[in-house]
Amino acid sequence: MNEVLRTVRLVLHPVSMRDHRALLTHWTGPLVRRHLFDDQMINPVQVSEIIEASERDFASEGYGLWALRRGRWAAGADDPAPGDPLVGVAGLSHHEGPLGHGVDRQGVDWRGVDVEILYSLEPDHWGQGLAAEASRAVLDYAFGVVGVHRITAEIDVANAASAEIALQLGMRRWREGPAGPDGAAYYAADRSRWIGSRRIVDAVP
Repeated sequence: MNEVLRTVRLVLHPVSMRDHRALLTHWTGPLVRRHLFDDQMINPVQVSEIIEASERDFASEGYGLWALRRGRWAAGADDPAPGDPLVGVAGLSHHEGPLGHGVDRQGVDWRGVDVEILYSLEPDHWGQGLAAEASRAVLDYAFGVVGVHRITAEIDVANAASAEIALQLGMRRWREGPAGPDGAAYYAADRSRWIGSRRIVDAVP
């Protein structure tokens, strides 16, 4: 199973400890953590635990978190060069809490538990369609390769941009979360509808 994904502008590699410093910088940025970690500052140990949880998920489930970097197509290379800046993160988790941090999975039967899509971008890359581009690749992989049945997204009610991305991806409003400024809305996409819609798109000349 090839876990490296490529889009028109991006290369997605499963996160690893080589990404630790870049992820710590990204996830502790005030604009990123506001919606991803409820504005809580995470520490290097937590970043290590998130990376380790993702690596376990790739080994057992076939999916996890991907680091996003720009493709170097103009230079004739597929992959980013070492040290190329992190654009953001996209991926899947079925853990409770931000990015599944700190959850003990032992003894838990995760079959039938919804898988959640997560994405974040460095602020200087906002408004370029990269989050939707990366998330579409993740959904294609999850539904088409891994065979996940349903994927959900939990989005802060104040995060209109993420809600718009979910709609662009064809996700539908699923249920309401807690009311108020700190509430959330839930979106969902299912495999049968996604595969059907992609076949229609692929059939258009």
